[in-house]
Amino acid sequence: MKEKITDRKKDPLGNMMLDYQNGRENALVKVWSSTLEMWEMKGETMFRTFKSMNRIERKALSLCKGYILDIGAGSGCHALYLQKKQKKVQAIDISPGCVDVMKKTGVMHAEHTNLFSLNGQQKFDTLLMLMNGIGICGSIDGLNLFLQFIQTILNPGGQLIVDSTDLSVLYDLALLSSNNETYHGETLFTMAYKKNQSDPFKWLYVDFSTLQYYADFHGFACEKILQDKTGKYLARITYI
Repeated sequence: MKEKITDRKKDPLGNMMLDYQNGRENALVKVWSSTLEMWEMKGETMFRTFKSMNRIERKALSLCKGYILDIGAGSGCHALYLQKKQKKVQAIDISPGCVDVMKKTGVMHAEHTNLFSLNGQQKFDTLLMLMNGIGICGSIDGLNLFLQFIQTILNPGGQLIVDSTDLSVLYDLALLSSNNETYHGETLFTMAYKKNQSDPFKWLYVDFSTLQYYADFHGFACEKILQDKTGKYLARITYI
């Protein structure tokens, strides 16, 4: 899992969003994957309002309760909506540019940090991870470590609200895995914007059955809330 970014030249997403925020309307980040067909990430998409969000995002926000941690918060669009609904929310991101953006847009509690830097002194009722947010786990091994860790920062009865994508809906799985030891949802990304390029980083797309299996193994209850025709789904994982 990625550490927080300290070199701003390796923060293409954050730099792109700062440019967009400052009036560069055509700003976008190019994304490459080791296994998947990828697309560009546009500034206007990252700064979308609630009205522009899809039904999975809207449903996810409606499920948030108590003290909320928005993980990989990006522009802060979800945190801002929750703030307007008088919710107590903290937003974190490993991108320094994203955190600068959030502070400028009015996110009250935005911090430049890695999730695993949290020491457990603060406990949350909801962990929110949208835009394939559980991808930060990077691999199935990373997912196991993640599910162990979040028990240290969740209150009893707390929940993880997360979306991911079942790639079997979009791709021939035989073409995604080079060998039987590699889970088909594990990939490697690189991002670029202008002269800024990220280090390659691991990302995970996990199908619901696999997510449910590992959640159950670690003592969580896991339910699917919604799924669309592209394989994207919303899940709630509850700390029993």
